[in-house]
Amino acid sequence: MIHVNWCFHPLEGIVLAAALFALYYWVIRLRCDARKAQTIIFGALLSVTLCTFTSLSLRIESDKATHTYQTTSQATPPYSMAAEIAADQQGQVTTATTATTSTPTAPSWNAISWLGDSGNLLWIYAAGIAVVAISFIVQLLWYFRIRRGSLLEKKDKDGVCVFTSPYSTPFSFFDSVFLPYDLDGDVYEYVMIHEKSHIRHRHFLKLCVMLLLVAVNWYNPIAWFFFNEMKMQQELEADSDVLAEGIDRHDYQTSLLKVCVQNSRKLMVQSAFSSKSLKQRVLFMNKSIRKLPSYLRLAACTMGLVLLFSTTMAIRAQISYIAPHHPLEGCWTMDFTRPANTNEELYPPFKQYAFYNHDTFFSPHFYKIDGINFIFGFSGEEVVMRGDTLRNAHGKPLVYRFVDDDTFQCDWEKAVTDNSLAQGEVITDQWSRATPSEKVLKAFHQACDTDQHRQKPFDGVWQQIDPSGNGGKTNSFLLVNGDMLMGIDYVPDPDTSLFRYSGSGISTEIIVHNDTIVAKMMKATIVMENDKSAVMHYEGNDKPIKLTRVPMPQHIRRMLATTQVILN
Repeated sequence: MIHVNWCFHPLEGIVLAAALFALYYWVIRLRCDARKAQTIIFGALLSVTLCTFTSLSLRIESDKATHTYQTTSQATPPYSMAAEIAADQQGQVTTATTATTSTPTAPSWNAISWLGDSGNLLWIYAAGIAVVAISFIVQLLWYFRIRRGSLLEKKDKDGVCVFTSPYSTPFSFFDSVFLPYDLDGDVYEYVMIHEKSHIRHRHFLKLCVMLLLVAVNWYNPIAWFFFNEMKMQQELEADSDVLAEGIDRHDYQTSLLKVCVQNSRKLMVQSAFSSKSLKQRVLFMNKSIRKLPSYLRLAACTMGLVLLFSTTMAIRAQISYIAPHHPLEGCWTMDFTRPANTNEELYPPFKQYAFYNHDTFFSPHFYKIDGINFIFGFSGEEVVMRGDTLRNAHGKPLVYRFVDDDTFQCDWEKAVTDNSLAQGEVITDQWSRATPSEKVLKAFHQACDTDQHRQKPFDGVWQQIDPSGNGGKTNSFLLVNGDMLMGIDYVPDPDTSLFRYSGSGISTEIIVHNDTIVAKMMKATIVMENDKSAVMHYEGNDKPIKLTRVPMPQHIRRMLATTQVILN
């Protein structure tokens, strides 16, 4: 499956533009039909724009590969035990396999670091587009000023309005032709044929489209070269139409020389009888363009354009290998109840969810929930789904049975440390396919994006500094994003990798006052000391808790990203 992502890669765009312009210059320019050359120019600039602002991501199903996501984290991905388990099941010899995982976030300008890290550069880019737009608007106002000072002579049968103007050089704009007062008979005829050719071929509209592409590529000098070449090719096309009317070439070229030596102010999208490229126009008119060589050049240039564009996009394309779709993928729920001999004080009923996402399992259980405000516990680990079994990071199989497409059952045995059940007792759980509330999913997804698009000073991940020196057995994090805070206390499994964990958490709406956060559900106040440190005060606890800003931990990102499975 191929996905198109929005991004910003200016260097690739400039390099591709230079390669395509060189191809056009040495193969097409003044060697082929002008109209077809315009198609090549437009295709080249469009390809540069697509290359600059889009990228491709390709997802390939593979039984031998672990699931991978495009990652924005700079941390080194951890060792994937699930990959080793999968390879062992297939009888393969494995080495440490890397599986990168992160939230499949919405495409963003962060595809390039210098623009993602500095809002000022984004403003500079927007300012460049604004300058081009304002220049065009100013020239439109100048055009209307010229039109108001001109005299309408006639409107012919083709709907072309002919004006006599004080402007020294003939030009056409949209459906109007503007002529100086002092044109003699032959030159008048040549000018009318030439300018009406511009109008008939809709050169004005084509230049507007080209200007739009140039505006978004304003920083790319090659884009402006393409724009000027488009204007020149339009002049060549109009010149060819004049000669096709039976006008003598020498007389027409002489009239060009008389008119084009006049100084003139040009509009970006104006089609003018005069041109700075008079030498190229005369050379082109004196050439004999043979059809077969011209078509061969056009075919070669088109193939080169497609090859260069495809190669550039393919080099930058990001490929991820995913396991084939499995019936267990998705979100399931169970009303967690115990047999009669269960200690209800230790195990009260609660709503439990389970997210299975290719190679990741995440199970939050909600003790109290009120919209986006909820208290939850969780467990999760790296898993492998094969046939009717599921293996965890320890390689222990869990057999599940589908009752129907939306219901499955699985058995689990009493843990040694669980005193609420009889030794060796087996419990059968039944799960039903479900979707958590939109507010709950929003909270998880918003927390997962905490350090992706920081817009407010508090936004980001904060870790509690452990003053007790307990060896980091409990890792406490606060994920702040806009008006939401999620607190996660994480206890790693001591016998496995990062991807087996359990803990508790809280999600709550917050009120931000300058450098202070008030989280009512947590009964806590957080005061920022500087960009990288803060202090948290709990109600009824006189001892403040130090917080420090940290990158999003891989295991938390992966845990939260598992909830995205219901969006796929």
